[in-house]
Amino acid sequence: MSEKLWTELEKIDILRERMGLDYEQARTALAEAGGDVVRALALVERGESNMTEGTERESGDMWTGLKHKFKQLKQARLNVKHDEKTVFSVSVPVGLLLAYGVLRRPGLRMLGVAGLAVAAFRHYSLEMDPAEEQRREDSGDWEGAEFRV
Repeated sequence: MSEKLWTELEKIDILRERMGLDYEQARTALAEAGGDVVRALALVERGESNMTEGTERESGDMWTGLKHKFKQLKQARLNVKHDEKTVFSVSVPVGLLLAYGVLRRPGLRMLGVAGLAVAAFRHYSLEMDPAEEQRREDSGDWEGAEFRV
């Protein structure tokens, strides 16, 4: 067996062991990365490899993608703005917990509705600012969601 073939097999074995890929998926990812194992690992981890084209994604890949989305959500911010100035800013998970807490308590629920009415009357806006990592990945295609209240 030639040295070049042996080295390629070792690289494929590394990908198979670390990422739980089958032989064909590991070979495809390695080819897309130009033979660079570290780059192939990064491509597979980010889900940018075409290794699963025509095949069903494995459950491990699904969990990796789901964890990545939760990480992005955790880094995103909810901003309350008035006249383009940020009045209040909180991470998305904390904002969701606050909203849940307000909705669970009848007294706070009425206060929340009154606060929304005042915010709407005074032209406040609620914006979701994506994580810095997500902005780089999207390369400016997504400027952030804005919800007028």
